Order: sequence, then structure tokens, then C-alpha cells
Amino acid sequence: MPPTNLPPTGSAPLRVAYDVDAATVLARHNPLHPYVPDLESLRRNSDAFPLAQALTRAGHTATPLALGPDALESLHALARERPPLVFNLCDTLGGEGAPALLVPTVLDALGIPYTGADARGLALTKSKHALKALLASEGVPTPRFQCIHDAANAEDFSLALEPPVVLKPCGEHASIGLEAASVAWNDTEVRARARHLLGRFGGPVLVEEYVGGREFYVSVAGHPLRALPVMEQTFVDLPEGYLRMRTFDAKWFTEPGLSGDAPLLERDARWRQPVPTRQPASPWRRRETVEALCVRAFQLAGGRDWGRVEFRLDASGVPLLIDITPNSYLAPSAPCVLAAKEAGMSYEAFLTFITEGALARASEGA
Repeated sequence: MPPTNLPPTGSAPLRVAYDVDAATVLARHNPLHPYVPDLESLRRNSDAFPLAQALTRAGHTATPLALGPDALESLHALARERPPLVFNLCDTLGGEGAPALLVPTVLDALGIPYTGADARGLALTKSKHALKALLASEGVPTPRFQCIHDAANAEDFSLALEPPVVLKPCGEHASIGLEAASVAWNDTEVRARARHLLGRFGGPVLVEEYVGGREFYVSVAGHPLRALPVMEQTFVDLPEGYLRMRTFDAKWFTEPGLSGDAPLLERDARWRQPVPTRQPASPWRRRETVEALCVRAFQLAGGRDWGRVEFRLDASGVPLLIDITPNSYLAPSAPCVLAAKEAGMSYEAFLTFITEGALARASEGA
């Protein structure tokens, strides 16, 4: 039950919670990354600051809430402050994914409304293998996949999928751990990459068939949830010869070779053949628009208020969902913000849309 001895809501500014150590995922992705020496300046670039300023301009007074090593104490202090809403931008705490579940857990215990997924939703999307199994069971098309749980499992792993395949750490978002070396063609390559990922991030590791078609994303927002315009990831910024894939460096620095990734299409003769046609992990049970499919998948994943669903079109035209990100990046240049702009919403209007939807949802007890 929520506490009953708290002051009424509305007497304090809305708070925008963010992880002060979010930038340390750079070193977790690659301790030798060229930008690691600039880590301190990267720490200061949280999207919490432009977001709070935009909400204040829109009439919702908002101030950032930095969550660091004393995050639990900072969150409990909100019981006295009693903000009308916490805009939760914490996909990590201390640069780690799993501790981020603390934020919605504590806010729920305090009875303080917040934006985004609850702890269950965050946990599910940080377990890519469990999420994909759920999506497949509900007739949502997603690439066929296997899972490597630990080092022992990696040593005797046998690929039952049609190569090429992509290996991803199950508990990470933001392309952490995703490089050109993440693509494998045989058991030997899969085992080597799995050992690397298990050593760096722990398990499990997702192994899924690489889909060679065009890539799109659908941003989902509001209450009730609605799809924003479908946006294509064109890869026009990738140099010639690089694999059409949003690796960590391609996504965050627009430089796929920054950490040593090679132009695979030129160096590996296996890419001269077309990527095989892919079938979803289970039959696509429903005939529905891509927008409706993405909203349904986002809801199944426990997403609320805003987030992003990414998919690729197979050669046969089937949209295969490759990732679902709740509480996604929300700086003015973020994909969700660009999709909102395509729908006719300014940055301020989009943030207001999310905020007022979350407040309405909280008032309904949803």
C-alpha cells in the first residue's frame, strides 16, 4: 500500500531521474575505447537536462534528479518532497543494467507516479531470450534464436540456425557489446564470441539469425499507447563496405571503425552471397498493420508511456522484430523525438504528451 502520511502531490516540481554514471557503459562495452579518456565530459551530457528545460518551457516545472552511489537514499528523500511525477530516464544505475530496476521498485513502494516501464517490464526487456520466447508464443514475428547461458554451455554449443547469426548480451540495451565481430557463421565463431561476451557482460548470450533486409523502427508513446510514424534506419552514414548494422560505435559516434571494426563486406567473401530468407521463430498468427504489431509487442514487453520497437523486413516481406527498448533515449536528436516531429509534435509537445499520459495512467491506477 502507498504511504498515507505524505503531503499532497503538485507542491513540488516534476523530477527527471537519471544515472550519473550512465556514460560508463562506454568502458563496459570496451575498456580500450578511444573515447574512454573523455568519460568525464560524457557524464555531463545526460538527456535529463534538455528534457527538464523543455518540460519547464512547456509549463511542467521540472528539475533533474541525479542518481549515483546513494541512489536509494535519493529516492527515499522523494517521500518528503512528494513530486507529482518522476520522469524516469534510468536504463542503468552505476552504468549497470540490472540495478535500474531499483528506481521503479522504490517509486512504487513510495506511491510516487513515474513514467515508463515498471520493474517487471524493465526486467523482461533486459532478458532478451525470455522476451523473444514470449513474443514468439504470442505470434509476434521475431528472428529464430538460441541462447547460450554460461561458459560450459558455450563450449558444447551447436548452431541449429542458418548463418550468419548475431550474438548479443541478453541484459544490455543501446547496442552495448554489438560490433562487427558479433556476427558469426559457424560453431567455432559462435563459441569464440560467446566466450568474449560472457567474460565481459556475464550471461546469457542471445544468438539469432541475422536479417539482411531494410531496418525500421516504430516509436510508441502515450496513454493509451499509440504508434508514431514508421521511420527507416537508412544507414546512409555508414562508409562503403560496412555491415548495415547499428553497432555501438555506429549508433553513438557514427564511426563504425572507431574501435577497429572492419568493412566486412569487402574482407569476407561469405558476404558476397545473399543473406538467406528468414522465417520467424513461430508462425505469425495475426494479420495486422506494422504499427499495431509494434504496439502489441511493446505492451507484451511491459512498456509504458514511450519507447521504441525495431524490426527488419525479410526478403519475403515479413517484419521481424529485433529489439524493444522501453524508457529509451530522449534527447532532442533521439529516434523517438524525430518520429514525434514527423507526427507534427515539437520536443516540448512530445514530452508533454508523455508526461500527461503518465499522469492519467497513474490516476487510473494502471
